[in-house]
Amino acid sequence: MRKIEKIEDIYPLTIVKTRFGKIVICNFEVDAGESDEALEMSLINYIQGVEEVQYRLSEWMEEHVAPCLYGIGNTIQDAFENYKKKCCILMQHNKQLKLEL
Repeated sequence: MRKIEKIEDIYPLTIVKTRFGKIVICNFEVDAGESDEALEMSLINYIQGVEEVQYRLSEWMEEHVAPCLYGIGNTIQDAFENYKKKCCILMQHNKQLKLEL
């Protein structure tokens, strides 16, 4: 996993604005197949508009989007900072797993 220093380093990048004003950035690692694109669009539609998701956005993302990386915030910059934090946590976890092996 490469180091993420600016938002342009995230590829593929999806930015979603929710109905209630939150910004979500996601790194959906999908192939070009139709079923993967349909899944990605379904997730985006849920993130954007399903009211129940808005009340527990972080938990919903963890349950339905992980292990794809994502960040949540009130602005794109906030969401990007959250994304970088999750990325660092994942990198530390991966290093620890390698040490245990």
